[in-house]
Amino acid sequence: MQDQDTDDHLITRAAEGDRAAFDVLLGRHAAGMLRLARAMTPDEASAADVVQEAWLSAYRGARTFRPEVASARTWLFAIARNAARKARRATREQPMEGAAEAPLLQLGLVAGWGAEEAAAHLEERDRLVRALASIAPAELEVILLRDVEGLSGDEAARLLEVGLPALKSRLHRARLSLMAAMRASEGGVMESQREVGGLTCGQVLAVLGDYVDGDLPAADRARVDDHLRGCTVCERFGGRYAQVVHAARARLGAAPAVDPAQLDRVRRALGG
Repeated sequence: MQDQDTDDHLITRAAEGDRAAFDVLLGRHAAGMLRLARAMTPDEASAADVVQEAWLSAYRGARTFRPEVASARTWLFAIARNAARKARRATREQPMEGAAEAPLLQLGLVAGWGAEEAAAHLEERDRLVRALASIAPAELEVILLRDVEGLSGDEAARLLEVGLPALKSRLHRARLSLMAAMRASEGGVMESQREVGGLTCGQVLAVLGDYVDGDLPAADRARVDDHLRGCTVCERFGGRYAQVVHAARARLGAAPAVDPAQLDRVRRALGG
């Protein structure tokens, strides 16, 4: 028998007009929806409007939910993302597409690959906050979906309407951009690569995202481990990369303050 408290069952009950069931969903996912809206809109007021529109759309379209296609959370995030994109078009803002991609090696160098600075500096909270505020909305969005909300690669790829390889590339580049923003005023990168353990530093950089996320096949992971044991430059950068990922998860993962008055407005709108 289906658990009466699962998101799937709550949406089914909401589709049948059960407002109490929908209210449970509202309390359960409001913070995550607001995080996503903040990443995609220019200010708090716009984010609040997007969240309200998303919840109204979710309630009205509850019968369209298909659990075999996506999880309830992914479905809700897709609705919020569409609401944010609609709002951006209404204000004639540019879509959340990045500029032409820089070569990965160049992006890695800017992020600090090959630099000799102390890793502890990257843990400074104020630098992380400024960096998160400075990266492109599309970069913040993919970091939020994967590293904070915990969507799987397949779920995030489906939500962003890209293939899984493209999703992984976008996430890796977004993390490097975050690191680059944290050390924009620093220099000291190496000008040449080394080959250690059968891999060059550039080859390690290219798979670092999958390595940190545990997505590399065992044989490939062993080769990267061999390289890191013999290359202190890549070992340090890999550690910093992992630190930034975990710090961003902690910072962005803090539940935003959901205005009770806003939730009341959603409830009133549903009853209107």
